[in-house]
Amino acid sequence: MAFEMLMLGFSTLLLTLSWVPGSVVKYRLYGANWLLKDESAETMAPVPDGVRRCARMQADLMRSYVPFAVAVLLLAFTGGFTPGTALASAVFLGACLVQVPAAISNLGAIRLLAWLGGFVATLYLLFMALVALVSF
Repeated sequence: MAFEMLMLGFSTLLLTLSWVPGSVVKYRLYGANWLLKDESAETMAPVPDGVRRCARMQADLMRSYVPFAVAVLLLAFTGGFTPGTALASAVFLGACLVQVPAAISNLGAIRLLAWLGGFVATLYLLFMALVALVSF
């Protein structure tokens, strides 16, 4: 299996579990009833800033994940994996792993740098995927 596909799998796992931190805080704040009811934000007590940061972190991961996944899948389809794409996919996952705790902990500068690293890695992967598609 290509290394890039492994990074895609780990990124998918990270995205799948990204709802957990915010949900744990909400469970501690509202108890089990929060899980059973469909309450609007107006009827619930205000959530801590950390919960809002968790929601933003999850949304950031989703926005970053989609183009990354498309690029990796296009590279797999065309056989366009290279040592550079392997490095870029590792940089993307590493950036996400840094971005998650930085976002939750409100470390804005670190979160931004991690996001930029993942963004640049994704742009590289998309460029390489397009090159591979043109020559396919």
